[in-house]
Amino acid sequence: MTTHSKYFVYKPVGGDALVKSGRSTIYNTPGDQAFFAAIDTYLVDATWVKKMSWDNNTDATQTYSLSYSTALKITSGSEVTNSVGIGAEFKGLSISMDSSIKTFSSTETTDTVTKTVTVNVPPKKKLTFYQRRYDFRSTMFFILDAWGEEWNAGSEGGYVITRKNCTVQINSEDYLTSETELSDEATGTMKVKTVSRANLEGGRKTRKRENLTQRAKDALHRMGV
Repeated sequence: MTTHSKYFVYKPVGGDALVKSGRSTIYNTPGDQAFFAAIDTYLVDATWVKKMSWDNNTDATQTYSLSYSTALKITSGSEVTNSVGIGAEFKGLSISMDSSIKTFSSTETTDTVTKTVTVNVPPKKKLTFYQRRYDFRSTMFFILDAWGEEWNAGSEGGYVITRKNCTVQINSEDYLTSETELSDEATGTMKVKTVSRANLEGGRKTRKRENLTQRAKDALHRMGV
């Protein structure tokens, strides 16, 4: 993979970038009730993680192999997966960063895979292999569709909207080989295309926790909210 990078870490210009906004269905019983998580997903940064370096002190090109693995990991708020399929929310997600587009595959989100790369190191050169990790944060509130309308899920005894946050890391298939070591003296920036929020809290009334359906309350309890 060829790309031009100078720094280990790159952050979106202007701060965390909203790259996906939508609903995830927690359950849906047609004609009765449905419960959704309204999720806003932000890209926090993209980091080149150093995996291996090779020094070739000979007068001939040397060939080496390296295996690396992809994975999606929830680093905080993992209990949300008891009701929401977070991995599936990232599958197929496309992000426009500067002049490139990154689309996350199933093997980076809902599955894992181990890849083997063969590299050639020129004579008297050092080559470093980096794997790219993407860090996200997801914020969500919950919408109950019952009694003929939609409601924001509120707090116990009040109308404070119930929220849940989680952070996600994706060790992607993206990699970089470079004869020049990346720098940690500064943080790079990238222009990231953002989206608008798909679900706004002001679009419906808020219902107290105790006045939600039992099934909705159970789903929130499983997520620790």
